[in-house]
Amino acid sequence: MTFEYITGQKALEEACKKLNRASYLYLDTETAGGKIRLIQVGDEENTFVIDLYEIEDLEPLRKLISTKGIVGHNLKFDLKYLFKYGIFPLATFDTMIASYLLGYERHSLSHLVSNLLGYSMDKSYQMSDWGASVLTSAQLEYAAKDVDVLRELFPRIRAMLNELTAVRGEELMKTKTAKIFGLKSPVAIVEMAFVKEVTKLELNGFPVDTKELENLLKSLEKETQKRIQNFFIKYRIDPLSPKQLASLLTGRFKLNLPKTPKGNVSTDDKTLSAYQDVEPVKLVLEIRKLKKLSDKLREIKESLKDGRIYPEFKQIGAITGRMSSVNPNVQNIPREMRSLFKAEEGNLFVIADFSQIELRIAAEYVDDSLMIEAFSQGKDLHRYTASLVLGKNENEITKEERQLAKAINFGLIYGISAKGLAEYAKVGYGVEISQEEAEVFRKRFFKNFKAFKIWHDSVKKELKENKEVKGATLMGRKFSATTFNDAVNYPIQGTGADLLKLAVLLFDAEVNKRSLKAKVVNLVHDEIIVECPEKEAQKVKTLLEKAMKQAGKIVLKKVPIEVEATINERWIKD
Repeated sequence: MTFEYITGQKALEEACKKLNRASYLYLDTETAGGKIRLIQVGDEENTFVIDLYEIEDLEPLRKLISTKGIVGHNLKFDLKYLFKYGIFPLATFDTMIASYLLGYERHSLSHLVSNLLGYSMDKSYQMSDWGASVLTSAQLEYAAKDVDVLRELFPRIRAMLNELTAVRGEELMKTKTAKIFGLKSPVAIVEMAFVKEVTKLELNGFPVDTKELENLLKSLEKETQKRIQNFFIKYRIDPLSPKQLASLLTGRFKLNLPKTPKGNVSTDDKTLSAYQDVEPVKLVLEIRKLKKLSDKLREIKESLKDGRIYPEFKQIGAITGRMSSVNPNVQNIPREMRSLFKAEEGNLFVIADFSQIELRIAAEYVDDSLMIEAFSQGKDLHRYTASLVLGKNENEITKEERQLAKAINFGLIYGISAKGLAEYAKVGYGVEISQEEAEVFRKRFFKNFKAFKIWHDSVKKELKENKEVKGATLMGRKFSATTFNDAVNYPIQGTGADLLKLAVLLFDAEVNKRSLKAKVVNLVHDEIIVECPEKEAQKVKTLLEKAMKQAGKIVLKKVPIEVEATINERWIKD
């Protein structure tokens, strides 16, 4: 392995000239004290280790990388540093993201090298002193080696990604990410381009009304303590003690609660939700809800920095491709707490989500002609389903009956049982039906929406014969499932994840084209939250709606996409 150690301005300029011929570069960084120490960059022939402690003017590197794609591993880490130095690559290819797409269980560079190249990497210098005034030759060789490894990995991984087949997304072959890296897989093109979006999302942060946060936290903590004390006075036990609660409910109230695998009486929320009519159960669930809200508020408070929180987002946080977030998790904020998030002075939020997107995706995925027709005619699918299962005209459907149809639609597309439907309708939508009624509704649903019954039966058959189901989303995201629930859930939610990410990419392209100051501050499965200057809000809303609908047309060819968008100073919908 040969490389050149760059410590002077003239050497940097010469290195950039040599690298200018390539359309993409291999890149890694070594950091110390919150700053970049080394940038390792190379093409197919050259490797340069650039020491930022020795070089003041990075403009040649900025210009070079702004016109190139970069290949790296866990690039979000490097990009967060590079962006602070004003270094913005034209496109990205992340071998760690590729590892997720290819279905590997472990995603570190060393595991990828072991799996694909058949040798072990020496990572002993990873935690060495990169802030030392003089780096050792061993440290420099270690740093340069990562470029060598990426150079060897990239063509193999690209070939494997290009074997992923899809039935949607051929339009994406014309994008810069596809052209620069020679990618042919729509889902890979989207995920590679999305690396920059996740980086920006983490750096943007999410603004919080700190005063309201403090007031609400104090109020909730006070109310929670009051209710705990009242419960103790009435029942003489600690409502937060599972053991004491189990004894009270099985002893004094004679509830037949199930046992956990360890043999203890189960008192979790799901178990107790079936006994909400029993007073102590109702009180305990209310106390737990208040406590969860308080815990969430404290998590947000502890994460505050200059009036914003900066969550960490995992680009592929589930097998479906959905994102996840931590420190704090901003994808599970209860609706009653969303008003805490307030745009900075002079800014507004544009909040948009895909309407009934799981049902729309499911209709196209299984190719159910009746559901597709209903969406194409602009029908309210819940009202329409209620009319089919209840035998009434659509204009006669009541609000409660529409709620029932919501439970039927969202439950039965995933094959929920009659018993499960009765519970789901009660807990999720506040509608009580008997198991016998649920069975009748279930039969009527599948009699009308026949393609779902055919799909469910084929999944069950494949599971019985092969013990697993292998498949892909409409854009080619692979999945493997060993249970019925997962097998019918993964392709629908996975296609939704593909759709959301594509929409963000299309929106970002429009924002950049118009030099707007809009920035995405949160993503929640089917919802996009953008912060922008007040004077740009209407334009941003129009662009966001357009991008989401454009993404919908790429992913869904038979079912129209509907988007609901609003402008507000807080994260709430009018």
